[in-house]
Amino acid sequence: MGSDPWHALPNFWVGIGLPGLEHESTYQGYSLDRMPSVPIDLDDGIEWLRVHGTARPGEGLDRLDEFVCPLPAAAIIELSKQSDLALPASFSRFMNSADLQSMVRSCTDCYLDPGQRVVETIGSIPGHLVHFLSDSQSCAHWYVHILLNGCSAVLESPDLYCYQIENSDWMENPACRLERIDLEEVQMHFCAPTFSEFLFRFWIENEIWYALNGDAAKRPLSSLENAYLRK
Repeated sequence: MGSDPWHALPNFWVGIGLPGLEHESTYQGYSLDRMPSVPIDLDDGIEWLRVHGTARPGEGLDRLDEFVCPLPAAAIIELSKQSDLALPASFSRFMNSADLQSMVRSCTDCYLDPGQRVVETIGSIPGHLVHFLSDSQSCAHWYVHILLNGCSAVLESPDLYCYQIENSDWMENPACRLERIDLEEVQMHFCAPTFSEFLFRFWIENEIWYALNGDAAKRPLSSLENAYLRK
């Protein structure tokens, strides 16, 4: 973590579980020092995903569900412009590319969601919080947090921010209505130092799950998947 301000937050990866790591529920929090290292170089253009991933249009995070999330993922670009916020290059690239999104599956039916606004963070970790991903049962939500100096990281919370829900028929969550928050006073976890690292872990762990559990014809793990599991 170094000297960045996110070290003040609980740091762990909220994932679906891996062989060799205890797993008791749909999502499990693992201390980052227990997580496998990333075995490849990650680039801002996310070319690593084009090299190692497989496009599955309509099956990955590219799918649109007007009931769950009526806005396309690329709407996050306009929201950031309204807040005069510079998004990380890899994040902008992914959120604006249905092709890349189609290569990332979720065995828990997570979906991309740009939210309705950018939330300001105050206190010792000032910046802006951008929502981009939710679990289908709304038990986990992921955010890109951007400091005032432009540095960014990925955070996770069980609470949904960046919305403007009032008396919703499908959710009653006061956090949605907050316009600013102190990250150290809410349930917020540091889970990746860059969006690229978050995306890699999310992608490969879901692919490992599908290989072992979900695909109609189970397949052997790829060399990259085995390299990840070997740490």
